[in-house]
Amino acid sequence: MTLGDPAGIGPEVALRALEGRRDCLLVGDAALIAAAAERLAVAPPLRVHSPPEVACPPALLFSGAPHADCGRAAAAAVREGARLVAQGEGSALVTAPLNKEALGLAGEPFPGHTELLAHHFGGCRVRMLLQGPSLRVVLVTIHEALRKVPELIDEAGIVETCALAAGFLAAHGVAAPRLAVCALNPHGGDNGRFGDEDQRVVAPAIAAARAQGLDVHGPFAADTLFPQAARPDSPYAAVIAMYHDQGLIPVKLASFGTATNVTLGLPIVRTSPDHGTAFDIAGQGLADPSSMEAALRVAAELAAR
Repeated sequence: MTLGDPAGIGPEVALRALEGRRDCLLVGDAALIAAAAERLAVAPPLRVHSPPEVACPPALLFSGAPHADCGRAAAAAVREGARLVAQGEGSALVTAPLNKEALGLAGEPFPGHTELLAHHFGGCRVRMLLQGPSLRVVLVTIHEALRKVPELIDEAGIVETCALAAGFLAAHGVAAPRLAVCALNPHGGDNGRFGDEDQRVVAPAIAAARAQGLDVHGPFAADTLFPQAARPDSPYAAVIAMYHDQGLIPVKLASFGTATNVTLGLPIVRTSPDHGTAFDIAGQGLADPSSMEAALRVAAELAAR
C-alpha cells in the first residue's frame, strides 16, 4: 500500500485499514507514518518501506493543501510500490489517494495514478474500472476535459475498452460477461439531433466488438441504462461509459465508501479507494477507511485468482 498525499486523508485511511495486518507493506516516509499514528492514536503499521525518494517535510502532514513536496513524495511511493510488486515482493498494489494539483506542482505530467502507472509499465493500454456491490463501470476516457471527449472517442478505443473489460471479468469469475455501452449524447443523440457520434462511432464500435465474439449491447441512453444496470437482476456484468463523470457518478451514488477502483491492462493488480484526498478533513480523525478496506479486500481477491 502507498501512503498517498501526506497533506490529505491518505495516511489516516491507510493506517486505519492496516491496523493489525501483517500481510501488508506500507510505502511512505517512515517519520510521517509514525507521526500520523501518534496523532491519530492508532497502532503504527507493522511493516513500513521508506526509501529516500518518498521523504516529505514533517510540517506538511495533514496540512490540507496542495504542495509540490507532497506530490513528489506521493508519486515516488507509487513508483516504488509498483516496482516491488512487479519484482514479486508483493502480490498487489493498493494506492491511497493523491492530489492531482500537487502532482502538477511537482512537475509530474500525469493527471492521476492510472496514467502514471501506465507510463511506468512502458505505456501499456489501461482502463479504469470502478465497482461497487451493485454496479461495475469501465471508462473509455478517464481524466479529460469534457469538451475534448467527443474527439477522443473512436471505434478502436471503444472496442479495446470492451475487450479489456470482458477479459478482466472472465478471468475473475464472471462467465460470458455481457456488457452494456452508454451513448455519448442525451437520448443517444436522437438520430443526430444532439450529435452524430453515437451513430457514426459508438454503434459501429459495438458491431466490431460483437464481430470479435464479445457480448456487447447498445448504445443506450445513460440516464435509463444505469437504473437497469444497477438492479440485482441486471443482465449486464458491466457498463462501458464514455467519460469520467458519466460512469463514476452512478457508481458513487450507489456505493460511495464501498466502491473500489481497479486498473485494467496493467501487468500487476492495482486497486484504490473511491475517494480523493479530502483536504478539508485531513488529520481530524473523521476519514472513513471503509473504501480503503474494500480496496485491500478486492486486491487480495484479485491477486489470489
